[in-house]
Amino acid sequence: MGIITANRHVSLLFLIAIFFSQSLEVINASKLPFTRANSKGSSTVAAQRKKLAEKHSSSAREKWDSNLPIRGGSDGNVSEVGPIQMFVETLKESRKYLVAAAVARSVSIFGMYPVDTIKTRMQMGQPMGLRDGIYKGVGGSLFGQVPYGVLTFGSYEIYKKKLLEKFPETSPSVLYAFAAVLGDITGSGWLCPSEVVKQQLQGGMYTSTREAVSAIWSTKGIGGFYQGYIGGLARDVPFRVCQLTSFEVTKNSYLRLKRKRSGMSEDAELTLSAAESAAVGAVCGTFSAAVTTPLDRIKTLLMTDSANYGGTVISCATKIIKDEGISGMFKGIVPRVAYIAPSVVIFFTAYEQVQNRFASSAQ
Repeated sequence: MGIITANRHVSLLFLIAIFFSQSLEVINASKLPFTRANSKGSSTVAAQRKKLAEKHSSSAREKWDSNLPIRGGSDGNVSEVGPIQMFVETLKESRKYLVAAAVARSVSIFGMYPVDTIKTRMQMGQPMGLRDGIYKGVGGSLFGQVPYGVLTFGSYEIYKKKLLEKFPETSPSVLYAFAAVLGDITGSGWLCPSEVVKQQLQGGMYTSTREAVSAIWSTKGIGGFYQGYIGGLARDVPFRVCQLTSFEVTKNSYLRLKRKRSGMSEDAELTLSAAESAAVGAVCGTFSAAVTTPLDRIKTLLMTDSANYGGTVISCATKIIKDEGISGMFKGIVPRVAYIAPSVVIFFTAYEQVQNRFASSAQ
């Protein structure tokens, strides 16, 4: 079983690396259909956006351009570097931020896991005690969620930077959303198996991770670890788009207002304090969790009781509405918001403050 699990994770990382490298290739070789045509003042706005994009890390960008096979470099050539090496080298350049994301993700998951368990049991209709196995499956969740968070947020930052540089005249909100989609897909291949195991443990279907993995593998094979995968994407991609886009837009709007009130120039360097990061994170976390609750309910049922709900997103949604009405789609919304909002606050507060420290030490 251990060899099978190890081989599966190596294969997942290989596929993730290929997707990541090819996504960067596509970004640098293509044009977006929603890029705005030049108009009065657009060239100035584009220049400002390009300047802001270049500020993220000029030294890291130079290393990426010189070491990685990204089109559009200074010499216009593509280096002969494979997807795995490109993936590893890019992660190395972002390693400090990835470590910060991993620590923040671990703390937020462990601290809020009991709420997540209650939410899952409510959605499954399991009449279990409040303290009965409240941390059951937490190890598997950390094993899936931490690498997922690192892959998703790390790749999002890279996709975002490349998109802002490549398409300076396109609305930043559109680029944030596009980068969020790519980032979440990059990390989703790792997440789904651990989510299946975690939710079946939380629902009381098995007593240990080993038992759950063994039972799923023996009855359904590798496909059993990916039941509900489409439902997971249907939930996570919209959530990530809402979360990251709302965070970026809220953060940038607040910083613009702060510069204006302080009489600072528009391109002046300004960062969020810990309290400001927490406030912005709370707003975007609450909003994102609430609007994606129906997708979370569908994902939970497909992962835990797929056969009784038709095995597809549409059939599952249809059965929920038929049996429980529209309100059934929002079952678990309170614990979901109670779980997601603080988690987002913890994550973005830590993540932003770590970036601020790196920026200060680099000066």
